[in-house]
Amino acid sequence: MQQYTRYLYWISLLLALTSLYLIEKGGKEIYPFFSWKLFTSPSGSEDTEEYYRIYRVVGKDTIRVAYQPTTIYDENNLALIIGFYGKKIEHDKQKTENVRKMRIFMKSYRPDYNRLLLYKESFHPQDLGKPSFSVKKTLISTL
Repeated sequence: MQQYTRYLYWISLLLALTSLYLIEKGGKEIYPFFSWKLFTSPSGSEDTEEYYRIYRVVGKDTIRVAYQPTTIYDENNLALIIGFYGKKIEHDKQKTENVRKMRIFMKSYRPDYNRLLLYKESFHPQDLGKPSFSVKKTLISTL
């Protein structure tokens, strides 16, 4: 296998650059290892993972808003934007201003949604697949 490493490296680089080109032109990612998250933030590298997620209120129930790509944002961009403002709102860094910005962003992303809640979800990646796996949800703010 070691004899093919050099070739695999160049093929991987070519596929990553091709994916980058296609994404820039508005296409889809063709190479699954192109995503930066695989190398910078592999799941399980930390004891606890934390994500900020948006929920909407429907009747008396809360439903998590799924990241659906648009012409402007892909799933990674949506997660980064919500995480960026979520962290600022949670740590009271100009909270009212950042809540306002998050509302504006959500109106541009999903204008049909109202009554939104910002939650922080945390879990232990090592527990994935075990019966003890659970996700802790903490309400951060209403939007």
